[in-house]
This record gives sequence, C-alpha cells and structure tokens, in this order.
Amino acid sequence: MEQGWICGRARAAAGSRAYKLWVPLTLETEKASPLVMLLHGCTLDAREMARVSGMNEVADANRFLVVYPEQSRRANLLKCWNWFHPRHQARDRGEPSILAAIIEKVCSRFKVDSDRIYVAGVSAGGAMAVIAGATYPDLFAAIAVCAGGEFKAATSVSTGLAVMKYGGPDPFQQGKAAFEAMGPGLARKKKRRMPVIAFHGTADARVNPVNTEQIIAQWRVTNTCLAGQQGETDFAMSEETVAGQVPAGYTYKRRIYRDQTGELLMESWTVDGLGHAWPGSPEPHKYGDPKGPSAAQEIWRFFNEAGSKLRVSATPAQVVEPTSSETTA
Repeated sequence: MEQGWICGRARAAAGSRAYKLWVPLTLETEKASPLVMLLHGCTLDAREMARVSGMNEVADANRFLVVYPEQSRRANLLKCWNWFHPRHQARDRGEPSILAAIIEKVCSRFKVDSDRIYVAGVSAGGAMAVIAGATYPDLFAAIAVCAGGEFKAATSVSTGLAVMKYGGPDPFQQGKAAFEAMGPGLARKKKRRMPVIAFHGTADARVNPVNTEQIIAQWRVTNTCLAGQQGETDFAMSEETVAGQVPAGYTYKRRIYRDQTGELLMESWTVDGLGHAWPGSPEPHKYGDPKGPSAAQEIWRFFNEAGSKLRVSATPAQVVEPTSSETTA
C-alpha cells in the first residue's frame, strides 16, 4: 500500500478540488484508521499547511491518516475557503459537499473508522471546519478551529470582513441555526454531542479573538439542543480554567468544558502574545509560531479523548471498507 504523500481529486455536483493525503509509514493497514481533514488558511496549500501545523508528525506517531483539501484560485483568488458565502454554508451544496466527497474518496481507498473522522482548520479553513461539522455531523465526530469563526458568521465578503474585525452574530441564534443545519445528517446517524476545541492568540490583528469566544458559546447552545433531542433533561456543562506556559514560550489559558457525566466536550485555548498563526508550529512561519502550545498534539489528544466517546450507543465502531482499487486516493 502507498505511503507518504498521495495526490487525488474528488468531485461533487458543486465542483471538484484537489487534495493531498498523508499516509504514515506506521499505519496499521489491517485495522480501521482514524482520519483527520485539515483545512488550510488563505494563500496556503496542502504541503505548506502540513509544515505549518506539524500534523503529519503527530499522525506518524499515532497512526492516523491526514487529508489536506486544496482551495483553487479559480474559486477564490487568495485561496480562502468561502465560509462567508451562503452557497457554501449548507449540506449538499458548495464547498461543504466537495469536502464530504473528499472524505468519501479517501474512504474508498483506505480502511477508515467512520466513528473517528474529524475536521480541523485555521483561519478561513477554521471557519469552514465549523460549517463542515455542522452540515455533515454524520461524517465528522469532532471539530478543531484555530482563529476561525462561528457557524454562518457572515453572508458576504463585506460581512465576513466585519466578522474578522468585530466578531459575528449572536451565538445563541447561530447555535440554534447550527443545530437545524445538522438535521439531515442526524437523520442518517444520531449524535449525542459535537466536541469542539478552539485556539486563538491575544495578539491576532487579523481575526478578533472574540470569534473564538463566540465559537464556544455557539457550540454550547448547539450541544444543548443535541442533548434535548436525545431527551437529556439533566444536561449541564461545567467549566474549569487551567493556566500554563510553553517552556521558553507563551503563557496560555485552557478552558475545559465537561458535561454532567464528566465527559470532555469542549476546550478553548487563549494564547498570550500569539498573532494570527498556528500555535506550536515545528518551525517559524508567517502563519505558524513555535512558541505556542502544539495545537496539532492537543487537537489529536482532544479528538482521541472526546471525539471517540460521545456516540449515541456503545455499538462497535463502524468501518468504511475500501471499494476501489485506484492507485491514487
């Protein structure tokens, strides 16, 4: 079986996108593997996102697949995911449908655990990760966001720019909107919670850190709605704050949210002094800062803990078996 980088392209009714899939040398091909989709920010591509995030190294150590979709300049001159446009904010439409097609394409080539497929992103990719998680809850088990925005935070380029500067709409309303958007996916696969981890730097001059506060507030509402749908009248969420510091790096505050049973549900990391960058990058980069906590490691730890437990039932993990003999994923 192929290892290292594999190039591919997936198509939906809304169009197609290229992607690059990282297959660790350590992958246990006889077992169903977790899969992380990581969405780059504006101007980046798959390989640069891999270098900025260090996610491939985490995948090598923990034996999971990472797929990096690539935005095209034809779709956006700056290669931003179009999170701010209504036609890219719904299931079976626009870019969310193309991202779902990429997941399906990877699953057609590799044995993937369908209960352990996750979506993450930074900046515009982070905002699109939120949309993907809300519109395809039957595909994605958890969400990670770095310097992104809440669900349907904007409806145009101008409102998108305003969101980046000032924050988005009322998280309560957006939380209910996200729950409504989850409906078709929940009809296919029930879900008790949507775990979310988010990161933001206090010195981010491009995307106001209030956006991450709104992400957590929005998903708090959405998760409350999910609990109500499951008849959990006793749903409650506790919050704990832990302070820390990276050796020779930034200080940070980690807010941990658990449900009434003690299960990890959400985390919010506020990194003091971090700009508009991926925290814990393996090397200095315009969009990556080594002095922050390793977002890649913390995302995987969170996905492994929270995203693998919050199912409706304790049924054995579903496995998506390969159905294609193609030489590219």
